[in-house]
Amino acid sequence: MPSKRLTTVDCQSERGLSLIEATIILAVISVLTSVLAPSINDYIQEAKQARAKKDVETIGTALKVMLRDVGETWVMQDGNGTLSTDPPSHAAGNRVDLLVSASGSIPTIGLARSSGSPDWSAAVNDLGIQTLDYHLILNKPSNVAANRYRIATDMTIGFDPTDGSQFNSEFAWRGAYLEGPTGADPWGTRFAVNAEYLAKAPGGAAGNVNDVFVLCAGSDRTTNTRYDTDGVSALGDDIIYVISGSTR
Repeated sequence: MPSKRLTTVDCQSERGLSLIEATIILAVISVLTSVLAPSINDYIQEAKQARAKKDVETIGTALKVMLRDVGETWVMQDGNGTLSTDPPSHAAGNRVDLLVSASGSIPTIGLARSSGSPDWSAAVNDLGIQTLDYHLILNKPSNVAANRYRIATDMTIGFDPTDGSQFNSEFAWRGAYLEGPTGADPWGTRFAVNAEYLAKAPGGAAGNVNDVFVLCAGSDRTTNTRYDTDGVSALGDDIIYVISGSTR
């Protein structure tokens, strides 16, 4: 009979890590984590800031296009006239003062407006404070079905420049201007627009015109840029996009 060869088992290849080896590996992982974590966090914050800058520009551009289409200089609670030949009311009570995104937490106020209300922290009430969606996506100002801006089917009359009361039927709402609904900024806070200053002065009264801008409160979720500002520049880590400046 042929002899059998006994093979030895390589016990070295089957043993687990020693305590020393495991400690060394964990130490290396810990060092790499401490070195890479700040870089990864910086990259994430830079990506959020880039997205926020793009978002405020997209909102601001959409709002400007909507106003150009409907032939208005401000955002209104009702964009219809009383009669088919009438322009919408430009009384102070028909002005929307603040526009906000449909979702997102209300920011902390770091620097409030100098006087009066609303401010960046105002709650939506469907009157002077409304969501961007009402105007840029739904064409339902004040979230009321009967209220809207003129649409193409309303353009049934001509424009007579000698008759100041006649509505220029060339202008109609041609949205939606954004893919909706509008959401929160990258840090979970709502965007806001101080739309009241699109009027040459609040309520048509005499006075200085403040800048209109889309605001993102930034990573600290606190507004550091004043609501009523002429010659605005972003303060703190706020991100803004100017829609209309005092030179208009």
